[in-house]
Amino acid sequence: VTPKILHCDFEKSISNASIKIFHNITIKYCVWHYKRSLEVQKNKLCYNEVENNHKIYLLYKAITNFPFINPEYIFDIYNHIKIICQIYNYFNFLNFLEYFNKTYLYKYDIQYWNYYNDINHITNNASESFNNYLKKLFYKKPSLYELIYHLKREESLSYNNYKRKIEN
Repeated sequence: VTPKILHCDFEKSISNASIKIFHNITIKYCVWHYKRSLEVQKNKLCYNEVENNHKIYLLYKAITNFPFINPEYIFDIYNHIKIICQIYNYFNFLNFLEYFNKTYLYKYDIQYWNYYNDINHITNNASESFNNYLKKLFYKKPSLYELIYHLKREESLSYNNYKRKIEN
């Protein structure tokens, strides 16, 4: 089995390991986790500034929508926003921008979190949902053999449900 795409949280170790094993895999990070991370940092670094100033709020929303912007323009837009913040002395939001710069412009490859050219699956909700379903199957962490047994059983049930749906 050679997967084509890996949807995951912003887990660099997972994406790096996947690239080492599957050389041609496409990594896509979850937009929900991207936006959640930005919200947490906004609340930590500049909550009052963003909530009490509509201009800064719009700049923040622009940053949160970068996954849908042509990646060729992201650095230019980021720099424009930074200049505006420097002119108007939005110091706390400048701290947020520094976090964004270090984290999303340099630590993570933009192509992994940008969906401009491919907006099919922007979150990893399906895998998160299945993970929660599996957690409910076990009251404690299963052994490897128990896990394999249950996964095979789930696969069989899914296949039978699929066949039933296409036949009716």
